[in-house]
Amino acid sequence: MTKIVFDRSGGAISNNLQLDLNLSSLSEYEAQRLQKMVDEADFFNIPENLCGSSSADEFQYEITVDSGTSFHTVHATDTTMPKLLLPLVKELTLMRILH
Repeated sequence: MTKIVFDRSGGAISNNLQLDLNLSSLSEYEAQRLQKMVDEADFFNIPENLCGSSSADEFQYEITVDSGTSFHTVHATDTTMPKLLLPLVKELTLMRILH
């Protein structure tokens, strides 16, 4: 089953978040939603390093997805993140804050 590791660092107040998630530990509905977000973002085809230079007050993200057959990590910032990845980042952020 798919595993996701999500790290958010930086920001104006350095509000770091970290989440290790095994989709098999979620309800079937939640697991399918997250898997759909990974698929719709075309995650495994996003370049690994999108950070470039970032401003001091924006967040930096490191997202790793291990599907069992594929493994990929993406590094991005608020300004360099592909729009298709944003729903997944928002959902992972919300999950970490709520749990």
